[in-house]
Amino acid sequence: MFAPVKASDFAMQNGEIYAFAVPGDIACVMTRGTGSYGCSGPIPAAPGGANAVTGSQQGPAGFANADRPLYVFETLPKPLPPGTRINFRNVACGTDGTTTVCNNNYDGGGFVISPAGSFVIEPNNPLLTNDGGGRNPYFN
Repeated sequence: MFAPVKASDFAMQNGEIYAFAVPGDIACVMTRGTGSYGCSGPIPAAPGGANAVTGSQQGPAGFANADRPLYVFETLPKPLPPGTRINFRNVACGTDGTTTVCNNNYDGGGFVISPAGSFVIEPNNPLLTNDGGGRNPYFN
C-alpha cells in the first residue's frame, strides 16, 4: 500500500485542483469541484494511441485522443513521489515510480498507466449492478 501525501501540497489554480506529475512526464489532475480526475500526456501503450484518460467519482474511466493537452500548465506539476498516493473524495492515484493507478473506491472503476500496457479498470463492486443505475441488487 502506498503512503498518503497531503493533497493540499499539490493544490493549484487557487486551490480548485490538485495537480501532479507521474512517470513519463504525464500531468494528472483531481478537480475539487466535480471530483473528476484524469491524466494527459504521452501515455505509454495506451489503447488506440490515446493521450488522455479521465474518470469520475463512480463508473469506468475512458481513454481518448485529444488534439491538445487536457491540462495546461507553464511547467509540469510537482511529481507524485514513488511509493505514494494522493486522495480526494472517492478517488486515489498512486505510483510505484513506473506504474500509476487511479481509481474510485465507490465501485473500483479507474485506470492504469504503465509502460507494460495502459488500460481501464472496470467497476467491480459486487453490491452494485453495473447497469449504470447504481442500484444495490439486495434492495431493488
